[in-house]
Formats: sequence, C-alpha cells, structure tokens
Amino acid sequence: MRHLLRLSLLGLLAGGTLAGCASTPGPQASFDGGPRSITLHHPASGETVSVTYRRADGYDPQALDRIATLFRDRRTGETVPVDPTLVELLADLRDRCGAGPDTPVHITSGYRSPLTNVTLARSNPNVAENSYHLRGQAADISIPGVPPRRLADEAAALQRGGYALYPHTGHVHVDTGPVRTWSPKGGDPRILEARAKAASGKAVAAKASPAPRTQVAAAEPAPAKRPPAKTAPAAAPAKGNDADLARVRMVLASLKEQPDASAKKKP
Repeated sequence: MRHLLRLSLLGLLAGGTLAGCASTPGPQASFDGGPRSITLHHPASGETVSVTYRRADGYDPQALDRIATLFRDRRTGETVPVDPTLVELLADLRDRCGAGPDTPVHITSGYRSPLTNVTLARSNPNVAENSYHLRGQAADISIPGVPPRRLADEAAALQRGGYALYPHTGHVHVDTGPVRTWSPKGGDPRILEARAKAASGKAVAAKASPAPRTQVAAAEPAPAKRPPAKTAPAAAPAKGNDADLARVRMVLASLKEQPDASAKKKP
C-alpha cells in the first residue's frame, strides 16, 4: 500500500499538481502528462522489459514494478522502487540522441544493495559510499549506436542530475541527484577515451596484419650410401709350406718303422 501511495504521489509531482513542493525538472523534461513507453535491456542477463510506464492519469504501478525488477541487485536479488523521474530522464536521453522509441536503453548497473555497494567499493575506487544506486535513483547506461561521449554531452545539456562518462567501459552514469559531474579515478574521461581508442586501434591493426610466415628450410639431401668395404682376400698359403709338411710326415713315418731298442731282449 505504501508503495502504491508513493507512486501516486510521484505521478502527481510529475504532472505538476504539486510542482511547488517538488524540485522543478529542467526545461527538457517531458512531463506533458501523455502516455510514454520505454524499452530497457540488461546485457549481462539478456533480460528486456518494454512497457508504457506513464499513462494519461499518471504512472502505471505495474510497469514501474517491472522496471524495478530489471533494475534489481543482481547479486542479492533485492529490489527497490525506481525513481520515475530517472525513467523519464532515460527516455529523454534516448530521444535527444536520435534513437528510435523502440531502441533499448542498456542498463549495466541499476539498484545496488548496501552489501553489494560495500563489496564493489573495496576493489573499485569509482564506487561512492553514498551512491544514488542505493536509492533507485541512478543507472549506468549505454544506447546502441550512440557514442558514449554523445550520450554524456546530452546528459550535461539536460542538467537534470549527476552524470559521468566512463570510457574504459563505454557507459555513462546518470542519476537524479544534484547537478554535478566528475572524472573517473585514474584521469580525465577524454584522456581515458583517447587511450582506449588508441589501444583499440593497435589491437585491430595487430589482428589485421598477417602473421609472419615461418620459413621452412629445404630438406637436407640424404647422405650418399657408401659401398661396403671390400674384404681383403685371405692370403694364399706359401708354396713352400706343402713341401715342409710332406717332409714332416715322412720323418714321422720313418720313426714308426724303426724297432724300439728298449723292446729287444737282453742277452
């Protein structure tokens, strides 16, 4: 019930009934009281919501609930009501950048729970302790076909809250807090953007240049087969050897024929 009462009150504020009690939006705000639609897309999950969030009699609570669901903290699943003036700001930025009414606004980061914000702040110096993401009043966005610099320039021209360009990620932060801007930790956005473009150009050039061909050395010719070494023929026996052998045999034969002197009887 409180949620519905809050949405009804915000609808009256947007319609101008209680304009004297609310902060007056910039001259570019589209609070004409007519129906208005928006398409939001969460790139990481692929989730898309397309709703008519404002009708002739005010904001549509069910449409805003669907937007809050898409804006939910992706780590904890928690949701909070999204500020309708933030939705109006997103629709105005889409129109000012020349995108069609059906062009989705990409929401990189919407609502953050206190736990998520503290966790991110430990590793990211650009996460503010009292971020408007904690209140459902901020979004990190991009629009297909729109350069991030153009989107940031249009946010600056509207003067409807805080804005900052993050060229290293390609998104723009917008919120419905006080009008202000800042440079991401690490340098001026224009310098970071130039560095990002230079690094991207080098990567494209490296990818386009053909890889150097590896020169394959010609195969070495196989060593010529050497003919087998010739074995020297065995030396022929000397001719004199046969004669000597014959004489030895004759001597042995004659010795056998002689009677053994020891075998004779004694007289």
